[in-house]
Amino acid sequence: MTATAHALVAGAIAAKFPDPVTAAAISFSSHFIMDSIPHWDVGTNWRMRPKTITGIFAIAETIGGMCLSFFLFGGHAPTLTLIVAIVASILPDWLETPWYVLFAHQKKHEPAPRAGIWERFCYHIYKLENTFHTKAQLPLGLATQVVTVAFFLVVLSS
Repeated sequence: MTATAHALVAGAIAAKFPDPVTAAAISFSSHFIMDSIPHWDVGTNWRMRPKTITGIFAIAETIGGMCLSFFLFGGHAPTLTLIVAIVASILPDWLETPWYVLFAHQKKHEPAPRAGIWERFCYHIYKLENTFHTKAQLPLGLATQVVTVAFFLVVLSS
């Protein structure tokens, strides 16, 4: 899912559960539930474009998603809870970023046999996070994402 999708659901969670610890735990968990639904995100097909382009898109989309969540839920959730929930919802993606940025490239899909401990550690975080990912191409992957976010927003608003 995009960071925007995660941030929107986290905003709804923060509005429903004002305790920051509860909101963070639910938001973090929601990340993996949402990623298990076939979806498109900025990382889909990243090997087909320069890493810098993917990085710029990912950063811009993350900032935009966080701002949108603050705009929509800022008046309905305590600020601290909203911040903690949004960060928790996006954290799994941030944890896999070192693998993409430092080690992976178009032709490298796993560490080399003599890779160092840091490279192996980053790869294992990436693999763990990606056990939950179910990717889909556009436009289906965007449509499933919109439906998923709408579903969570309806459930959390009741």
